[in-house]
Amino acid sequence: MYLTQKNQIRDLSKTEFLALRELCRLSKNLYNVGLYTVRQYYFQEHKHLRYESAYHLCKDNENYQILSTDIAQQTLKVVDRTFRGFYGLIKAVRSGTFQQKVRLPHYLPKEGYFVLIIPRIKVKDGSFKVPMSPAFKKEFGEIVINFPERLDPTKIKEVRIHPKYDARFFEVEYISEGEIESVETVKDSALAVDFGLSNLATCVDTNGASFIVDGRKLKSINQWFNKENARLQSIKDFQGITQLTERQSRLYINRTYQVRDYLNKTARLIVNHCINTKIERLIVGFNIGMKDGLNIGSRNNQNFVQIPFYSLRNKLKSLCERYGLIYQEQEESYTSKASALDGDDMPVYNADQPASRGTRHAATYQFSGQRVQRGLYRSKEGHLINSDTNGAANIGRKAARVLEETSSKERDKTSKQNGFTGLSRGCLAQPLRIKVY
Repeated sequence: MYLTQKNQIRDLSKTEFLALRELCRLSKNLYNVGLYTVRQYYFQEHKHLRYESAYHLCKDNENYQILSTDIAQQTLKVVDRTFRGFYGLIKAVRSGTFQQKVRLPHYLPKEGYFVLIIPRIKVKDGSFKVPMSPAFKKEFGEIVINFPERLDPTKIKEVRIHPKYDARFFEVEYISEGEIESVETVKDSALAVDFGLSNLATCVDTNGASFIVDGRKLKSINQWFNKENARLQSIKDFQGITQLTERQSRLYINRTYQVRDYLNKTARLIVNHCINTKIERLIVGFNIGMKDGLNIGSRNNQNFVQIPFYSLRNKLKSLCERYGLIYQEQEESYTSKASALDGDDMPVYNADQPASRGTRHAATYQFSGQRVQRGLYRSKEGHLINSDTNGAANIGRKAARVLEETSSKERDKTSKQNGFTGLSRGCLAQPLRIKVY
């Protein structure tokens, strides 16, 4: 597996800063050259121009000549991966798994910058030099970046230098090879996670424990960011400024770091619970395109869309891979309406008739309980439980049913997986709320 460490470059001289920004500009130029070459071939031949062929057409370009060969080749490989992603989206549309309009990859802005991907570095005396051509080195000089002490140089597989906010500063990512740290787990144990706003992550496990990672602080960060950004934007409009200002860039940077830190701590908290309680499987609920066409009010729309749930899912997935846990994503339609205490069946929303939007399903599927308030769910017997823990338990039940329906061989392995059916009312009614600082 691969691990990533991200640092902000703070020790550059003015000459090194200008040289690094120029390299990122050249990388952007070469990306556009490669993209133009592949696009024109696609228009004319209706085929994909592979990297090996595009390389021969672009290697005589002046941007390729000035950049280091390693960096230039990696930039062209990014173009190739971008177009392959474009073809993958076309296949997804044809298969019906993706419903948005697919567009050709766009060119980067003329005054923009692009990442520098360095496939290998040579660390000497605690630092390494950014590779460049002799002509560029003669004009701008060398760029020396300090290497982190906690990393092993022999395990570094790739280094990426990202220009942030119009190259106002740079971040460096070190991708290193790491070993899986296997932990002891109990077979057929699982933890189900339901994402939300005020309750960022509601977790219920088969051991009978439940807890909620508080999300109100994250909402507060986004609310203040939107309020302050709107104030700065009004000043810009009054003064006729169109580009991103320095104060706005600092605002964006602070908000990005705060959100990243909050999600990192949330993911670590959830995975640590799995490790401490020997949970084998982490089940995360999600809906495909859940942010597309969202209409839950302007305030809720703003709060929900700005929380990067996809990033949180990726963090959980990478941590599960690191410790040898099983990561599973489960479609969560009807999990908030069904009753976990009563064992209601949960179909997949709109699976058979995509044209019927809710009316047919609302009349067809009847559930034992109902949500009486925003945070309360009443079961068939009249018991009140937390609505989010009810949804998390249903996500676990639904995932267990999917596992049992895979094949007879898999059914034997997962017959005991559905431990979410025996949860007590106390587990679902009184979850522990955890605040992230």
